[in-house]
Amino acid sequence: MTRPSFLDKFTSAWQRPDTQGELAQVRQNLEAVLNTKEGFGYFVQGFGVGRYTAQFGTRELMNTLSGELLNSIRQFEPRLQDAELELRGRDSGLWLHFILTGVLNGTPRSLRLLFHTVSGQVRVEEDEEG
Repeated sequence: MTRPSFLDKFTSAWQRPDTQGELAQVRQNLEAVLNTKEGFGYFVQGFGVGRYTAQFGTRELMNTLSGELLNSIRQFEPRLQDAELELRGRDSGLWLHFILTGVLNGTPRSLRLLFHTVSGQVRVEEDEEG
């Protein structure tokens, strides 16, 4: 049995209905973790995303952002094993599009992770192509 996710530590069983499905719970947890800004929302040092902001205007920005997102995913969503993150591009609405792959309960899964370059908002969606 795997460790509970970060968000699951703060919710009761009745708040996590089985009908929601574990993939939906993983998506919800990832959005909560990745939308938390470092230094806010939790007392654990290193929780949240925000170190990439020191790289604005540099060539290292994308590497720093990708690494920070992936590190948070691996650390705070233990149900998703062998997680990998790949930048697929951007759109005119200033969203970066990533594909997150990993193994959930022995089944390969693929999720779309969208990062807004102005606000830092993160959305996690099922990858309809994967």
